[in-house]
Amino acid sequence: MIRFYSFSSAAARDFIEAAGWRCTMLESSHERLRGAVALAPGREGDLLRAASFLDRLSSRHTVYLVLIPPRRAGDGLVSRQLASALSGKECEFIHHFISDDVVKKTLCELGISKSGYYKMLKRILGKLDLPSAEHLRFWALINLSL
Repeated sequence: MIRFYSFSSAAARDFIEAAGWRCTMLESSHERLRGAVALAPGREGDLLRAASFLDRLSSRHTVYLVLIPPRRAGDGLVSRQLASALSGKECEFIHHFISDDVVKKTLCELGISKSGYYKMLKRILGKLDLPSAEHLRFWALINLSL
């Protein structure tokens, strides 16, 4: 199954859904992602099925293709290994971070201070060995299926 993610653009989401595809709306404060669309095909066939639609979509919006390498037999799920290193509160933080980029709302719902927010973000980035918050967004989309 192919998944589309629209960043801060209801118009992009509506265009994708009008074409019969599913789309999840995400918020991003990063200017480069505003109005962009990301997609993560589950199988090779999914990308081939969506090829003609991707041509139309890319004429209107910036499209990022997220390719996930196929798993080999015996490989553990990377997402479960990395996600197991995160505490419950850190997983809840990531969910808030991905679904709603409003810091104040996250502070209220998780009951943490502003400095605690940034400390937790830094700690999660360190645990996952990610360089930035935008990398955390893509990591969560791929590995946590948010």
